[in-house]
Amino acid sequence: MFNWLLKKKKRTATLLTGVLAASILPIPGGTGGVALATLTDGCLTMVGSGSVANSMVERNQMVTINYTLDPGGTHTVTTSRDPIDVAFVADVSGSMDFNMVKDDRRTPKRINILKDASETLTSKFRSVGMNDRLGLIKFSDYATKVEDLTTNYTQIQDRIDALDPGGSTNIDDALTKAKQMLTASGTKPIKQVILLTDGKATMWTDEKDGNKRKTGEASSAAAARASADALAAANIKVYTIALATQGSDEVDLDLLNYIATKTKGQAYQASSATALASIFNDIATTIEAPSALKNVTLRQPIPDGFILAPGENASNVTYDPVTKQVLVNMGDLPYPFQQPDYSIAVHLIPDTAAGNYPLQDARVSYTNACNQQSQFNISLGATLSVSFRIMDKYGNVYYANTDSVQGRLQRKRTGDLELQWSVKEKDIPISDIQFVDADHSIVRITYRDGTKSQWDLKPTAPTDFELKDANGNLIMDNGWHKGFGTISGFSGSVNQLPASTEYGNEDFRDNYIAGFYYSIAGSAWSVFSPGVVLPDGQNIGLSAKAFTNSISSSAAIPLAGAEATSRVSLDSTGPVISWAKTNLDPAEDADITITATENLSPVTGIKVWLDNRSASITAPANRIVQNGGTYTFSFKLSEVQGFTDAATRIGWHQIEYEATSAGGTSTANPDYFVVNPGPTGSLIPVEYSTGEIADRPVYVNVETSHPVVSKYGKPAFTVKDKYYIIQSDAAPPNDASAWRKLPASRFTVTTSTNETKGTYYVFMRLVDDQGIASITPSPLVIQIDTEQNRW
Repeated sequence: MFNWLLKKKKRTATLLTGVLAASILPIPGGTGGVALATLTDGCLTMVGSGSVANSMVERNQMVTINYTLDPGGTHTVTTSRDPIDVAFVADVSGSMDFNMVKDDRRTPKRINILKDASETLTSKFRSVGMNDRLGLIKFSDYATKVEDLTTNYTQIQDRIDALDPGGSTNIDDALTKAKQMLTASGTKPIKQVILLTDGKATMWTDEKDGNKRKTGEASSAAAARASADALAAANIKVYTIALATQGSDEVDLDLLNYIATKTKGQAYQASSATALASIFNDIATTIEAPSALKNVTLRQPIPDGFILAPGENASNVTYDPVTKQVLVNMGDLPYPFQQPDYSIAVHLIPDTAAGNYPLQDARVSYTNACNQQSQFNISLGATLSVSFRIMDKYGNVYYANTDSVQGRLQRKRTGDLELQWSVKEKDIPISDIQFVDADHSIVRITYRDGTKSQWDLKPTAPTDFELKDANGNLIMDNGWHKGFGTISGFSGSVNQLPASTEYGNEDFRDNYIAGFYYSIAGSAWSVFSPGVVLPDGQNIGLSAKAFTNSISSSAAIPLAGAEATSRVSLDSTGPVISWAKTNLDPAEDADITITATENLSPVTGIKVWLDNRSASITAPANRIVQNGGTYTFSFKLSEVQGFTDAATRIGWHQIEYEATSAGGTSTANPDYFVVNPGPTGSLIPVEYSTGEIADRPVYVNVETSHPVVSKYGKPAFTVKDKYYIIQSDAAPPNDASAWRKLPASRFTVTTSTNETKGTYYVFMRLVDDQGIASITPSPLVIQIDTEQNRW
């Protein structure tokens, strides 16, 4: 842990003037001197006290034992030792030019705090007079040796006073350079580092890549840790100092703590020149006269059935199942002591049946400064009285065997502890209460004879779904219904407590069901309110489950029970309809097809009306042809009653039609079609009768008409072009180019060139304004003999 120096220590070492005591590390023999015998006066001691905050506890309720360890005494050591080497590594990155509080210009600059406080360090080395050597390394983007190891402490101070900030923070290179300085100093037995920084590691030196400097906080911190590991391997202790205000995020305290812990040094933090000077004095004192109460361990016997509260105790608090003791390993308490006393808290949970449990004395053992084993007892004088009750995650309390009634389980509501219900199924004491699920909604009790009872506090599944179609009719089956549907409600859910339950209030009776959740087609669960719309679809899955607030005793934490499912098929839209007409041959009829497209419910009917609904035809079920979601009904106009005669079919007609499915009936607006057999005409000879033989050319008049007249605002059709052909063959002509256009309504039939008689067949072809053509079904036959009257 970082030591925050805000007040004077309770105790300080008593030092002999001009004598530097041995380091905490053993002093090996070396070429620089011989370790002499040590004279001691005072071995340091410790006392303690303890108390239990609340000796009346409930089962599974945490009980805390508080201890206070009060170290005391003095330890004066007179020794002669080898000189030591210390590398002072100072951060001169750009942030060292900031004010201590970055945005408060009233606070001194960090570099000045370092310079002012360092006088304490150099003065301390000067006053000891043991020829300890001090070296100075500065670092920013990289580390630089400013002054090699020397006993000229004034020169070191001058160099510190001349430091100038700028650059990044390369802690990795700083530690590497410190190791190089110390390991190059010969066989000095004690080598230590004091590292001061105000920032996070932001740069490192990659020795594997040509000593290139690289950036990145994560990689820089990792490199610094690796350098600390190397110092630890070389038995070089590092004292780290974070120059930062308390709570600041500018310094990587985790990294500095790692460096100090790994090398068996200590981590400090200061935010003023006074605090920093105190740290320098403390480090120097630790170097001069290191001592400690070592291996401080507290042992507390605990009764059977008690365990350490999960997640509540510090990492140094453990349980030994063999001795049935809680062990608190305090480690070493360095002298001078960093705080006036040390507090310990042990958090226990009783998981046994009810009873009284006297607590035995705690025993504290340690090795004093004279390497003597010492111990003392802490008498708690307390008896833990444990009642049998359990609290669920919501704060509701379950009481077992209450009021001396064996086998009875009561539940009281969180907060006001109002009784909600009481269940007693056996006259056997309850020995255990458990929650089977994470929601604490299934309660299992174990009786002394090993038998169990279990109750699910959640609601049963709904038994009734009240669904309505778009017409407000109840949906009673899974056939197709008019959409959109709605959910009117659910019902049938009740609690699952046994029939023998006695209720203390209405939480698990009239107030039990708080509402229902619903899910449509696998959607997320939603809270139901009447009028929820059901979408279109076939066999849409609908799920519902009741929820209650009574289990958690909070409307903010509803818990749902088993779900029930139902299915419904709904269609809110009628089919998409269209029609098409094909003229038949002969052209006096038409083939009409009605097409209905429906992707949900099947088309159940198609009906067609003609001519202002004066006639109609309904599709028989066996004539509606389905192909996927497409349904067709085809019929001839001649099938419709009233249109069996060709004359009734010719001309303009009005058509209306509709198709019906569960989604409704779709009706098309009136549309129109025409049956057009084409124009009609006659060839009328002038002064000529069929069968006669004319002795001169015959004039022929042409008469035409069209059967399609104007109706429903639609136009009448007219004859646009007239063509004729005169040939000696009675068969209709096949050569379209043989037709001659009639410029007028009369033409002349005469004999062929160089002939005086012949029989001629005259055909006529008419074309209307719709492009429909017709040819006279039989030709006009004219016989001519111009010489019949000559004699």
